[in-house]
Amino acid sequence: MKNLRNMRLHMVSLGCAKNRVDSEKILAILQQQGCTITDNPEEADCLLVNSCGFIDAAKRETIDTILSLAEIKKTRPGAKLAVMGCMVERYKAELQSDIPEIDYLLAISDESTKEVYRTDNIKRITQPGVVSAYLKIAEGCGNACSFCSIPAIRGPLKSRPPEAVVAEAKELLAVGIRELVLVAQDTTRYGADLRKKNGLVELLKELGNLKELQEGWLRVMYLYPTLITDAMIEMIASGPPFTPYIDVPFQHYDDAVLKRMGRQETSADIRSLMKRIREKMPHGAIRTSFIVGFPGETEKQFNNLLEFVKEARFDHVGVFTYSSEEGTGAAAFADDVPEKVKEKRRDQLMKAQNAISKKKNKEKLGKTFDALVERYDEENRLLIGRLTTQAPEVDGETILDDCEAAPGEIIKVAVTGAMDYDLIAHPV
Repeated sequence: MKNLRNMRLHMVSLGCAKNRVDSEKILAILQQQGCTITDNPEEADCLLVNSCGFIDAAKRETIDTILSLAEIKKTRPGAKLAVMGCMVERYKAELQSDIPEIDYLLAISDESTKEVYRTDNIKRITQPGVVSAYLKIAEGCGNACSFCSIPAIRGPLKSRPPEAVVAEAKELLAVGIRELVLVAQDTTRYGADLRKKNGLVELLKELGNLKELQEGWLRVMYLYPTLITDAMIEMIASGPPFTPYIDVPFQHYDDAVLKRMGRQETSADIRSLMKRIREKMPHGAIRTSFIVGFPGETEKQFNNLLEFVKEARFDHVGVFTYSSEEGTGAAAFADDVPEKVKEKRRDQLMKAQNAISKKKNKEKLGKTFDALVERYDEENRLLIGRLTTQAPEVDGETILDDCEAAPGEIIKVAVTGAMDYDLIAHPV
């Protein structure tokens, strides 16, 4: 793809928020080199997929997307199909042999993609009208969870220079972004490889002091449990622009399962952390995620987790069924929990959390909160927003009834309706 000038490019970005940041940087680089970005794949000269290869479902989605675009490519003589990202890093040879329609395979470690993943690269293209943006503060991971393939795909922790993170934040705020959502595979380790003792706290201070952010929100995701310090909790709980929201993926609660998962925390550590968070942030939200059906998980161990979820009353929970990933430590374990049992346990856990979420939402009735007006839903002719306790994409939303505010505004609302996950509110 040497001659990019006047090339029309259509891109599909798959996977996590961190991948989306990469995609926005890819688009900025290609546009700078003369590409025209199009939303219509049927008019594109190049069809580009930024792939995800994390779990089975993501791999299937990637393959389905590639094959779908390959069909479109057949109708456009001369069009090229390119695939990059995590799936290519893991399965480049297999993709090359199994899907000959692919013209270019670009792995994360290739020389051709180094500009995208350069830690000081701050240029990116966000979607028009978007008021919330992810800000990636590190690449790779320094943990050794037995179920996770990310360190093998993305390598060890590589923190971005704080000046690059701040510069990118300013660029995003300058184009109308009102909420910055900090992401990394593990945000708590930020700066460890740069010999910074309190790297995340220092970065949060710097970002929190940006004058451009004083009327906006700053949210932190993916905090590893055993590395969350009181200073981190206090910073997040200190008030605007920080949203009172802790995202801490516990993955399980039973000690034996946690040990097999390669996690550093115990059930006692989890309880202690929950107490610390709620003492310092009593009106904030805690989000977590769990894996059910991990190799060797007994009914009793699952019930330990289920009872903990009922007791802990998390604000938001995500539940995943275990998927064996080649090259990980857990891949050597016998995957001895049948798929139907995994799905049953996931449904049980989500049913318990559903009741908790609904009750917590009802507790908000009649109370006043800040809400970020996010978008206008044309199909239902409604404004949609979020409270500080609702993260983009993964949590419920707030329907703004009888509201004339514009996307990007942060307004006071009173909650008038509560559903399982979503809320209804009126401007105050």
